Amino acid sequence: MAQDNSISTNAPMQQSASDEDMRDDMRLGMSLNDIHMSISRAFHTMNNTTRPCARSLGLGQGQPRILSYIAVHGVSTQREIARFYSIDPSAVSRLLDPLEREGFLTSVPGRDRRTRALDITEKGRHALAAWEDECRRVDRIMFRGFTSEEEATLRDMLERVRKNMADELEAGKKHE
Repeated sequence: MAQDNSISTNAPMQQSASDEDMRDDMRLGMSLNDIHMSISRAFHTMNNTTRPCARSLGLGQGQPRILSYIAVHGVSTQREIARFYSIDPSAVSRLLDPLEREGFLTSVPGRDRRTRALDITEKGRHALAAWEDECRRVDRIMFRGFTSEEEATLRDMLERVRKNMADELEAGKKHE
C-alpha cells in the first residue's frame, strides 16, 4: 500500500520560533513599501532633481518656497510663513537670514527678530522666476505619462493627505 506523504490542510500548522521571527522581520520592513515611504522617496528624488538649479541661483534647500510665499502673500512675518508650511518658526529664521544677507529679501524690523516683516527684492523676484521655470520642467517630468485627470486626482489626494496630517498636528497641540 502506498503511503500518503501529503500534509492535511485541515490540521493546524506547527510554527517554529524561527518562522515567527521571520514574520516579525517582515513586518519590520513593511515601511519600505508603505505610502509614507512612497511620498518620502518621491519628495527626496524631486529635491535631488531641483537642487542644482537652486544652488545655481544662490538658494539653499527650502529657500525657494520662502520666496514663493512672500511673492504671493506680500510682506510677511516669520510666524506667518512657519504656519503656512507647518514648520517651526526657528527653522524659518534659519532660512530667512541668508536670504536677507544675500539680497533676496528685505526686512522691516519688528519688536524682535520673529516679528520682523519681510519682502521680496528684485533679485529675489528674478531668482524666483528662474526657480518656477525649473519647477514647471520638473512637473513635466513627474507627470510624464499621466492624463490631466490623473494629475488633478493626485494633486487633490496629496492636498487631502496634507490636510489630514495638519489636522492631526493641530489636534496634538491642543492636547499638549
